Amino acid sequence: MAKKNKSFPLSDGVPYKDLYAAIAGLYGSPAAGEAGPLCWDRTELVRFFKRIGSVPADYSRRKASLRVLLASQEMARSSGVPVADVYQHLCLFAASQERGLCLERPECPRCPLSHLCKHAVRTITIKDLPPGERPSERLLAKGAGNVRDSELLAVIIGGGSSRENAIDLARRLVATFGSLQRLERAGNRELEAIPGIGKMKAARLKAAFELGRRCRAAPLGKRVSIKGSKQVFQHYRHKLSNVKKEMFLSVLLDTRHRVICEDEVSVGSLNESIVHPREAFKRAVSESAHAVLFVHNHPSGDPGPSPQDHRLTGRLVEAGKLIGIDVVDHLIVGKDSYYSFAEHGGI
Repeated sequence: MAKKNKSFPLSDGVPYKDLYAAIAGLYGSPAAGEAGPLCWDRTELVRFFKRIGSVPADYSRRKASLRVLLASQEMARSSGVPVADVYQHLCLFAASQERGLCLERPECPRCPLSHLCKHAVRTITIKDLPPGERPSERLLAKGAGNVRDSELLAVIIGGGSSRENAIDLARRLVATFGSLQRLERAGNRELEAIPGIGKMKAARLKAAFELGRRCRAAPLGKRVSIKGSKQVFQHYRHKLSNVKKEMFLSVLLDTRHRVICEDEVSVGSLNESIVHPREAFKRAVSESAHAVLFVHNHPSGDPGPSPQDHRLTGRLVEAGKLIGIDVVDHLIVGKDSYYSFAEHGGI
C-alpha cells in the first residue's frame, strides 16, 4: 500500500497570496537577477519567515531554508508568477539596505504586513521619526530653551519601552507627576513604579535633576553685589527649597555689600544651641567681613518665622553689634517664597 504524502504545513492562517501582493506592490517588477542567484537559506529570508510565523524559531538552517522555499513556492503558485520573481521581491523587502523594510532592525510602522506579522514592533520609535522631529536633533538645532519639557526628558531617559517611545513615556511622566518640580522631588520607588521606567532611567533622571540643582546652587560668586532680599532668595531657593533638613548659612560681605564668601554654619534641627553666635560669626571674623546676612530653610516649605527664629535673629543682631559686624538680613527660604527679617522690620 502506497504511503500518503504528508502535507508540509506552513504558518496557520498566513495568506501567502496577500503577503506577496503587498510586497510586490512596494517595488514593482524587479530587474532579472537583481538579488543574485536563488539562495533559500539567506539569513534575511529566514529571519523574515520566522517573524511572520512560517518558520519555527528553533529550526536548523537547513530545515528553515526548506520552509522558506515552500512558502515562496506557495506565493508563486497562488499569485501566478515565477518563483524567481518571488525571490527577487523577498530579497528587496528583507535584505536590501536601501529599500528593505524587514531588515535586522525592521521598520514595522511603515510595513504593510505588520498586521499579519507575529513579531511586528508596533511602537514608532524615535529613530522612525523624521530627523526634524527627533528630540536630540531639535535640541541641537533650536537650542535647549526652545524644546518642550517632554522632549528634554526624552533625551535624558534615552529610550522608551515595548509599548511606547521615549517621547510618549516622557509625556506620561509629566502627566503622572503634574509638573517637573514634582518629578524632581519624586523618590526612586515612585519613579521605578512607572511602567517603562526602570532603575537606569530613574538614575538618569535623578542625575539630570541633581546636576541642574548643583549648577543653580553654586555659591554666590565673589564680588557679586547684594542688592536685596529677593536676589538672595532667587539664588538660595534652588539650593535649599528641597533640602530635607534645616541648613543655616552665612554670606559674608565687604563694605560695599559685595560677597566675600559663603559659610555653612550648621545642618540639622535648628535651635539656639546649634546656631550659636560664636559659630555664626566665626568665619566673618576670620575674613574681616564688614557685614553678614544669614539664610536658612524650612523643610516644610512654609517660610513663616517661628518664635525661635525671632529669638535667634535678635541674638545674632546683638552679637553683630558687639563685634562690629552688621547683620543686614536673616532670610528664611520656603518652597516658593521667603521671609525677610529686614523687610519686616526685624533687623
